[in-house]
Amino acid sequence: MLPSLRLAIYCAVGALFWIAAAMIPAFVVVALLYNLVLVFVAILDFLLSPSPHEWEITREAKDKMNLGAPNVVALAARWQSTRTAPKPIAITVRDEPPLAWPVEDDAKRSTPVARVELEVSPGGESRAEYSVTPTLRGNFEFGDLHARYLTFLGLWHRQFTRRAAQSTRVYPDTTEVRRYELRLRQGKLRDIGLHLMRLRGQGTEFESLREYTTGDEYKAINWKASARRGKLISTEYEIERDQTVIIAIDCGRMMTAMAVSREIEEHVTPLSKLDCAINATVLLAHVAASMGDSVGLLLFADNVIQFVPPRKGRTQTGILIEALYAVQPSLVEPDYLAAYEYLINRKVRRALVVTFTDLIDAEASRELLLASGALRKHHNPLCVTINNRDVLEMAGVLPQRADEMYSKAMALRMLSQRTQALEELRQRGVGILDVEARELTVATVNRYLDLKARAAL
Repeated sequence: MLPSLRLAIYCAVGALFWIAAAMIPAFVVVALLYNLVLVFVAILDFLLSPSPHEWEITREAKDKMNLGAPNVVALAARWQSTRTAPKPIAITVRDEPPLAWPVEDDAKRSTPVARVELEVSPGGESRAEYSVTPTLRGNFEFGDLHARYLTFLGLWHRQFTRRAAQSTRVYPDTTEVRRYELRLRQGKLRDIGLHLMRLRGQGTEFESLREYTTGDEYKAINWKASARRGKLISTEYEIERDQTVIIAIDCGRMMTAMAVSREIEEHVTPLSKLDCAINATVLLAHVAASMGDSVGLLLFADNVIQFVPPRKGRTQTGILIEALYAVQPSLVEPDYLAAYEYLINRKVRRALVVTFTDLIDAEASRELLLASGALRKHHNPLCVTINNRDVLEMAGVLPQRADEMYSKAMALRMLSQRTQALEELRQRGVGILDVEARELTVATVNRYLDLKARAAL
């Protein structure tokens, strides 16, 4: 219990009466009466207002959250009383989300603390929401709930705490998977940047019917279905070729660098390159599994961390997500040769091996060049890298000072060495995809679809 500003002002007025009484004795009675009334009203206000044990405050949060995406958390307050009240009580509930998670209120405004304002009547309940954006994968915990409210006359702040520890697990972002499924049903995959024609492929096995969209081939129009529905209907065919896709992710030091990967309603979420690769892996695995391909996973740094054998079926995506949610990068050099030898020794049939990694220069990437040559004999390698936007911007700056000129020269040198390393890989028959973090997911899936349509897996 704390006195409010209003009570402090009333007490200050009472003090003025006592000062006046020191100069004018007649004011003693007025000062005494005023303060007695103030004490009586303050005590009455405290006794008649709801006590903390009459309140129930709860949190509703998912036990599984998406990395780098806003996740809604609901806070509710219930006034467990049947008595009449002159007005609803305004109560402020403050939560304790994991540290360093950006918080937004229900109006999408960034706030320093997770706090909601509620108005509750006796026997009633009120709830409000805020959102948090997890910045790391793994296990995290919400803390206690704290509440504060004013008494009826606004003379006291009453506050209390409820034990509300709750664990949550942060998984790779699966919102792209839901968007993919929605756009797939609507026949609007182009809206999220995916190549619709490549997704359907040139198979002959019937898959489904959908509304005709611009760009469909005329031979795909189902005239009987179009006549029944009164509008053009296209037939989708599955690609009969079932292939194997192995997704290899470098968890070494170069993947610890930060990259801006998500922009949701002008909100930018910085993620590490490893997190960007993992988010892209989730959608790639889902699309490949939905097209009948077997999908596997290889995690490595200076040694092999985990291997998930390739299997068919959409349940494989869930298995891969479970394997990915707690993976963290290590400050070690990646051992590509050991990772690829491990894969070759597993006797997996020829597969598209998509390696998410980063390249600095030809010297630092020499092991990748040598390992890719050995892998090329058994599998079809595709190297996916995330370019550094800050280096590109630095290289494009018109220098005004000596330090800017030096920075530009270093940036140009880094870009030249990176280009050389990528070109050497390309000359050895390794597919290359070098894009910005925000384009990584869509570009990777489109490359897979392109290879799939051309039977080049």
